[in-house]
Amino acid sequence: MKKYITGAVRLSAAVAGIMMAWQASAAEQPKELNLGILGGQNATQQIGDNQCVKQFLDKELKVDTKLRNSSDYSGVIQGLLGGKVDVVLSMSPSSYASVYINNPKAVDIVGIAVDDKDQSRGYHSVVIVKADSPYKKLEDLKGKAFGFADPDSTSGFLIPNHAFKQQFGGTSD
Repeated sequence: MKKYITGAVRLSAAVAGIMMAWQASAAEQPKELNLGILGGQNATQQIGDNQCVKQFLDKELKVDTKLRNSSDYSGVIQGLLGGKVDVVLSMSPSSYASVYINNPKAVDIVGIAVDDKDQSRGYHSVVIVKADSPYKKLEDLKGKAFGFADPDSTSGFLIPNHAFKQQFGGTSD
């Protein structure tokens, strides 16, 4: 239950930030808002799960919110760079950096999520192996083939890839 409450609080903070930024430019306020939503589910479920956000933004901002789903981070990045996506509610630092490096005017930070337990900002990544695996510590993986997540994921690729390169050398290829 706490996870849903904290998720709702984070969503509320992000939406409040969008509303403040949106209202600040009310003189040139568009009639449509393209909301980028990240993958992890099939397109139908993504759209369905975000209908309440769409309805809220439609009502509060007096716009027609279009949900623009993407199967991966790259789709949202390209949507922001191509002007097809106006807002993303939850974006990784790596994805933000990818957009910012290509076009600093294509993205602004509205809010930053903070860990509920200790108020820290950061990422936690884990390595999972089978219980009977010979790999018991990270050093055991040196020289082994290793699978990462989406290359635009901060916790699934960027941070662990950097940490492994620092600790073991080599490349991620």
